[in-house]
Amino acid sequence: MYLLLGRLAREKGIRIVVGHVNYGTRGAESAKDQKMVETIGRNNRYKTEILVSGTRGNFPAGFEKKAREIRYRFLRDLSGKVGAEAIALAHTADDQVETILMRVFEGAGITGLKGIPRASKDGIVRPILDVWKEEILDYLKKRKIPYRIDRSNVDIRFERNWVRHVLIPLLEKRYGKAVKKRIFTLGERFRELDDYLEGEAGRWIRRNVKMHKEGAFVFRRKPFSALPSVLRVRILQRICFDRLGVGPNERLLKAMDGNVSNGGPSAKVNVGKGWQLANRYEEAFFVPGESGKDRKSAASPLGKKAPTSLAAPGEVKIPLGQEGRIVTFAWEAQGKGSPAQAKRLAAKGDAEVFDAAGLALPLMVRPLRPGDRIRPFGAGAGGNARDGEKKVKEILIDRKIPRDDRWGRPVLCDAEGAILWIPGVLRSSHAPVTLGTRKTALLRIRSTK
Repeated sequence: MYLLLGRLAREKGIRIVVGHVNYGTRGAESAKDQKMVETIGRNNRYKTEILVSGTRGNFPAGFEKKAREIRYRFLRDLSGKVGAEAIALAHTADDQVETILMRVFEGAGITGLKGIPRASKDGIVRPILDVWKEEILDYLKKRKIPYRIDRSNVDIRFERNWVRHVLIPLLEKRYGKAVKKRIFTLGERFRELDDYLEGEAGRWIRRNVKMHKEGAFVFRRKPFSALPSVLRVRILQRICFDRLGVGPNERLLKAMDGNVSNGGPSAKVNVGKGWQLANRYEEAFFVPGESGKDRKSAASPLGKKAPTSLAAPGEVKIPLGQEGRIVTFAWEAQGKGSPAQAKRLAAKGDAEVFDAAGLALPLMVRPLRPGDRIRPFGAGAGGNARDGEKKVKEILIDRKIPRDDRWGRPVLCDAEGAILWIPGVLRSSHAPVTLGTRKTALLRIRSTK
């Protein structure tokens, strides 16, 4: 009544439509509420729409939530029907204090502790959110504006009513009447802080979060970890909301922040809706999740394909996973070469040069597997076949190869099964080019779609 006949009635040039929901939970009293709304609308020439809800009975289980859903859906439908620019609701400063207290007990973050918003993106506005109930009652009485009291508002079975009629009076008794205003002001400070964090998070995301291949989003872990924790959490929240369509709770946000800031080089956490937040050494990736079949394909691009042999100069083409990519290994016979020439040819990582006489043929191409070992270039060969060998896993970790990219990549082996070359990573010490090399074998790899 205060919103309708006090605040809004003073506005010039606006058209008012009144919407009212009769839930029928209070029998004759609910009918009297509806009658008063219809009378006020008729006397003031306001178009009035009434929804008589199917809800019946003495406040069934979950009534507050169900009633809110019915009310908001009705008002949004009515707004669209009449072409309204806004839906005005009569939340007051007292409602704001109650909301802030309830959210404190729920463990809400900064966004929750700012309380009820003055305006929402869906067109809802709350013009009297800074007006206290005491002021409203005084205004109504002085101007003899009629109003009704909903008896369910004193039923302390409902959480808000318990906060209103039990907790707040205890706080006022202990801390004085001004305690409500202090709580309200606290909410305003949280609102300012929330607005600031929102702006800073948006700027950081625009500068630092990049679109990666296959729909992933990537950012550097070190600059992220240097930010205040409250800003880190807001950044993760905004990425989830705006780019992944995920609404993370406080617990998940804390887990994601810990994963990026303190997690291992391959740590990951499930975000929801098929997304994962995965560390890849210095970077963090939001990546689309994969089915079991897809994970198997990604982890082993060559699948269970038998080794492919290369017994003489030429090339072999190998399908790579399910992506339609082809890996080609080419063997080019060369004349005499020098160690310096071999080093130049191998500089880009897509080629290696061997002493042809030192190769045990045929050469084989197979997937890299856990447990593989290699004798890195420069390691001496002793009497034992394993002298100088290292676990490939350790080398991949040292080279900071992400876990998902380690196994299944194609490698070149000799006829005895020794790994000669892991393209893009390193070559072995087998068949090195020396000043005494008379004939070289140049091996190249290329990938095509």
